[in-house]
Amino acid sequence: MIVSYCKKCNLESSGAICQNCGKKASVNAVRDVWRTVRVPVADIGAWKNAGVVVLVTCVVLLAVLLTAERLMSTSASFAATSGSLIAAVILALLIGIALVFGLLALQGREEVRYSLNMEGACMQTWYRASRLRAWARLQHVDMGNTVAAADGVRYFMADERRMAWQDVNEIKYSPSTGTIRLYHTPHLAPFVLRLPPEEYDTAEAIVKKYTKRRA
Repeated sequence: MIVSYCKKCNLESSGAICQNCGKKASVNAVRDVWRTVRVPVADIGAWKNAGVVVLVTCVVLLAVLLTAERLMSTSASFAATSGSLIAAVILALLIGIALVFGLLALQGREEVRYSLNMEGACMQTWYRASRLRAWARLQHVDMGNTVAAADGVRYFMADERRMAWQDVNEIKYSPSTGTIRLYHTPHLAPFVLRLPPEEYDTAEAIVKKYTKRRA
């Protein structure tokens, strides 16, 4: 959704025209904004990131245990104990998966707020202020540093990411999945814009406007 800010009226309006004085906003006062809802426990990306950490930890643990056992035992005893070590690491893997599920479930619902303007893209992740939800994200929440919504519920910003248009070197548009990927380094760690179907065309047009010929 396109919104603009009028300095004269000190008012934010839908569209590029001030709803109070009728004046058209300057380019630097116009933004495209939208919101999406994310539930970490149901998000494939969150599971992928956590799963890689758990799996790598278990593989390293297994390698260390097997190496130590091989160095401190004979071939016969090593063959007898290696099976139990593998079973123990598999158990640790299952415990790790259960722990990840618990932490992701405790995180609850997140609201991701996106904004595009003439300088670049911004993404902020907000969640309902709660010490339990903060602990599940391994964060500390200062309850005096939260923002109240219109209904009085207080929210905390968990994360903020920005990317300037001048830093974008590659772009991948994917209307079928509702995503636009902005790359600083090609094929690596993209800044992902996730869009509802009704917002996609507007966002795509703005990205193309400020990143000419970099798709």
